[in-house]
Amino acid sequence: MAVTTHKQVHEPAIRPGADREQVLARAERVIPNGMSSGGRGEPRDVMVAGRGAYLENVEGRQLIDHLLCWGAIVVGHADPRVNEAAARAAARTDLTWVGPQQGEIELAEAIVEAMPSAEKVAFFPTGTEALLHAVHVARAATGRKRLMMIHGSFNGWVDPLAVGSRFGYGEFAAQPNEPNSAGLDPAAATEALVIDWNDAEAARRVFAEHGSEIAAVVTEPYMHTFGCVAPEPGFLETLRELCDRHGSLLVYDEVKTGFRADLGGYQKLHGVLPDLTGFGKAVANGWTLAGLAGRASAMEVLGEGGPESADTNGTMNAQPYALAAGMATFEILRDGGIERLHQLGARMRAGLEEAIAAADVEACVTGIGSEWALYFRPTPPRNYREAAWDHDHERAEAYLEEMLELGVLEPPLAIGDRRLSLAHTEEDVDRAIEAAAEALRRVS
Repeated sequence: MAVTTHKQVHEPAIRPGADREQVLARAERVIPNGMSSGGRGEPRDVMVAGRGAYLENVEGRQLIDHLLCWGAIVVGHADPRVNEAAARAAARTDLTWVGPQQGEIELAEAIVEAMPSAEKVAFFPTGTEALLHAVHVARAATGRKRLMMIHGSFNGWVDPLAVGSRFGYGEFAAQPNEPNSAGLDPAAATEALVIDWNDAEAARRVFAEHGSEIAAVVTEPYMHTFGCVAPEPGFLETLRELCDRHGSLLVYDEVKTGFRADLGGYQKLHGVLPDLTGFGKAVANGWTLAGLAGRASAMEVLGEGGPESADTNGTMNAQPYALAAGMATFEILRDGGIERLHQLGARMRAGLEEAIAAADVEACVTGIGSEWALYFRPTPPRNYREAAWDHDHERAEAYLEEMLELGVLEPPLAIGDRRLSLAHTEEDVDRAIEAAAEALRRVS
């Protein structure tokens, strides 16, 4: 047996003011591709501080943040109210593996009160895990296996869900029945039933052929994976009616819309209710918390694993400090926070529309609440095919580069959704609109 010798790799601590390229080179030596989450490669940078609406890189440059970790930061970076609540909880008790946590009960009660479809709630570390358990519940409750999903809609890295939604566009766009990554089970892709967003007729055809096999329809109720694309009138209603008729569950992925579009999720704004809702990101302002909510008859399938129940054992489920951060975040959003987010978002979208008109460039803005997307096409897309192929991606990418040069960090994906936090001020929004106006002039 070969024996490896100890390798000395430790270097001095990374301090503000360090050379960015040297820090990135250190990361490349010890971390696959230089970072533990593959999508963090653009822009190639190292952030060392987050305060309110701003990020600061290792070389001291500040950027207005519209990425906000894809929506996890909703109150603002390093908000003291949220972080102090988490610190108090951690000082009192950490993981115990005995019964419910105090904060688990309190936050679940708050969510049940706010979210129309929620009768019971279970907490997990990430949205991927919440949606994994949604699949388990649907299969256990129905005795079926197959899932209907939406082309281009990312619902986490669980094999049966990670189909047809690889992040990309143009020549890199995901095909409907294509696994999102190497290493995923190719059989899952062949089992998936993938339709286009807003295609009610396709949903009817699939159910007519496979209705007795479908355990669940899994969808974002408002599409954020490829920007901001609302459901057309009647689409969610059709999915609800088909699930009811065929005995399938309707599962909403509200990982992005939950606790940002509304405390009750997008479902509260729209009115069509699911059987199960996966949520995450904004629920705890960046602390590791997500969950699954739903009607009691479905949720009670969860518990100790067995022939008739789906196992939820997890050491890190319902961490006390994350729950405390979640409760603090919930209270801030309940106390006028959601309304404030909507006001800031409306200001941003109106300013961007004026900037587009002034630059005389073919582009449009869509969005809801504090979120928006800017598409370089004359009208908003209605599905992934239009966003991924019928879009001036070269100009969109150039726009993102110009915004970064002008001091505004936006999502690295040209068709990505942008957002604001409560820490953003009117002045931050107006400064970003001015940057956008200049960026649009440069790329027009």
